[in-house]
Amino acid sequence: MKKQKSCPSSPIEIPQLRKIIFTDKKKFPWRKNRNGYFLIKIQEKKIHCGFVNWKNKMIFEFVGKNPDKMIKEIAKRKLCDLEHMGYIASELTVAENFLKGDKKYIQR
Repeated sequence: MKKQKSCPSSPIEIPQLRKIIFTDKKKFPWRKNRNGYFLIKIQEKKIHCGFVNWKNKMIFEFVGKNPDKMIKEIAKRKLCDLEHMGYIASELTVAENFLKGDKKYIQR
């Protein structure tokens, strides 16, 4: 069995002159994901995340309660770039919060 590396435990250096990037006022124009798009819903107390190609055919449907595992599966299959992965990760987390609160979820 392969031994896993542990997280770093040494002190972190935080330089006074590091570059600080304020993001609240940044603009990010919508860009089309080259592979397709994602549809998310809650059904039967599970999150359903469908990946649809640009011919409007659902290729994959990820189903579960754990967004982290869904995100890892999406990343493993290289279905989108990092910018779109950020969106889908955020949206799956929102869906999880609605699922836990037993509230109706609508994808943003």
